[in-house]
Amino acid sequence: MALPAPVQDLCDHFLLLAERELPAGLLTGLYLHGGVVFDEWAPQQSDVDFLATVAHRPEPAEVEALRGVHAQMATYSSTRFDGPYMLAADLACDPRTLPPVPEMISTRKLEILASPSRMITWHELAQAGITVTGPELSTLQVWTDKQALRDYTVGNLDTYWRRNAEGLTRATPADLPTDERERGYLLSHCILASVRLHYLLVTGEMTAKSCAGRWALMHYDERWHRVLAEGLHLREASGESGYADQADLLGDVRDFLAHVVETTTGKPVASA
Repeated sequence: MALPAPVQDLCDHFLLLAERELPAGLLTGLYLHGGVVFDEWAPQQSDVDFLATVAHRPEPAEVEALRGVHAQMATYSSTRFDGPYMLAADLACDPRTLPPVPEMISTRKLEILASPSRMITWHELAQAGITVTGPELSTLQVWTDKQALRDYTVGNLDTYWRRNAEGLTRATPADLPTDERERGYLLSHCILASVRLHYLLVTGEMTAKSCAGRWALMHYDERWHRVLAEGLHLREASGESGYADQADLLGDVRDFLAHVVETTTGKPVASA
């Protein structure tokens, strides 16, 4: 599968920096997951999610070299380039059992951590991951467990997304980012990222945000079609908004996210 040009460019630049800045032989592979592996790229909103394999657990000096690489990546492009540095052998293990490793996260910091979201990473790599460099994913053993993935998904809806839904009950349009791009990302994320998890629970498969949104237009009651269409509009920068009033939109996003959480967890969202 040919990568979108901005994704290919970011990967190429990263590999160039890695060759120049990292000890020889440290980086052994680069693999992509996330929306791009499901053939979805939203230029104004998508980031690039990667998993890099390394020859050994990076030493402190090597971690600093990785920080330097990602600092240069951040100045090169505003598109986030996020992911962990693992051993290839780690892919055969339940990610919950692995030690903390260097990982570039959405705050544009390289941290040493053990992220529960690697449950998603492993399954996306196994289902549709893309090999940029290194041994083909098809030749590597990647651990999966459908029930563990389902349990993680319900837990994520019952914790992270429940907190977001409860927070929206107290929000007003004045609380939204003033930057139009950031505001659009936040609102579309609340709509489509939550639906993507519901899609997984219903179908047993993983997909990207816009694909999940289109599925939801067929799966959800007509009551929610306007806000779903708005999520697609904001993510894809296509068509026209169905909302003239931000308070109206925020209210529908709030009610919709509460509906998704309540539907998938069986428990109501607390109101303000």
